Amino acid sequence: MIDFKTAINGIGMISAAGTDVKFLSKRLNGDGLGWRVTKQSRETVFDAGVPAQKLRRVNRYSRLAVAAAVQSLRDAGESGRTADPFRGGTIFTTGYGSMSSNVAFCLSVAEGEPDLCGPSLFSGTVANACVGQVCIQLNMKGPSTVLIGGNIFLYSKLLLEMDRADVIFAGAVEEYDADLFASLEKNEIASGVCINEATVVFALGQRNEASRCLVGESSVSALSGYPLVKRLSDEESEMSMRLALRECLDKNGGADVVLSSANGSYFDEIEARAIAVEAPYAEVAHGVKGFFGETMGAAFSMNVAAGALCLTDRCFAEGLGVSRAPDKILAAGYDPIGNYNCIVLSKNGRGDDGTA
Repeated sequence: MIDFKTAINGIGMISAAGTDVKFLSKRLNGDGLGWRVTKQSRETVFDAGVPAQKLRRVNRYSRLAVAAAVQSLRDAGESGRTADPFRGGTIFTTGYGSMSSNVAFCLSVAEGEPDLCGPSLFSGTVANACVGQVCIQLNMKGPSTVLIGGNIFLYSKLLLEMDRADVIFAGAVEEYDADLFASLEKNEIASGVCINEATVVFALGQRNEASRCLVGESSVSALSGYPLVKRLSDEESEMSMRLALRECLDKNGGADVVLSSANGSYFDEIEARAIAVEAPYAEVAHGVKGFFGETMGAAFSMNVAAGALCLTDRCFAEGLGVSRAPDKILAAGYDPIGNYNCIVLSKNGRGDDGTA
């Protein structure tokens, strides 16, 4: 029997489809029947969840992370807290980082006096600025890092299961930037893809009766590039994805449903073939990005969040295209670095009222 030790105890999300997990659950469950995400041409409006003075001069990239982290803490309740701040950590990932701050800083250097560039603007240019702010606001002093691409669940589970932490806030941030989005839309491969910003943070910890779902093992394979900006080899890509899918399914004892990374690009068909071979008996749902959009460095984590909501809040059918309530879900997704990630989530037996 597969032993799932790590659990998702809370979720916080900022997306074009909504900025509150309860609202998103209702929308996925059919309250928003017919909802279809549209391409963003502006920033999402959201509440940071902490007093404005605590985020004075903090860039939007970091405020997105704080807002989702505060949401996930509230969703987790006591399961998201630890008496020892050194037992709480933050593991985040991003594809393009704080692009808006980088552009603004470069312009200030090019157009003004470099020695007079604001230190707060400069500090926001680094990708790990977001975890610094999350650690400050949540009083976390344990292991923390930001990955450029990659699988946040691999590292987070390792820390938790080696008893290096009691709770890990694992998240993904991808911020809207007008120049970045415009450049991606000019690429003929991505021209028909609905690209949006998104942030999601999971409060990971030990399994308890109120846990949203259980986190199984992950697998990762390497693609030859980012399918959103480069035409990849059909055969090589399919074989790479098949390896990751097969390994993940074998490690976790299979899955009832697979949430694909389909976004309307040429790559959908290649992935569909790989899933059909490695998971022939699983139901395949292609609706996650139709709901949230293509969120680049946050895309895999958004699939995981959708899977967790399916398992706990019965979000299926109209929202994601899943026709049954599953016990195990495999969430898949690729990132701008070219990683193809897979993970299996398992039902915890929690009812809609939070009871086991």
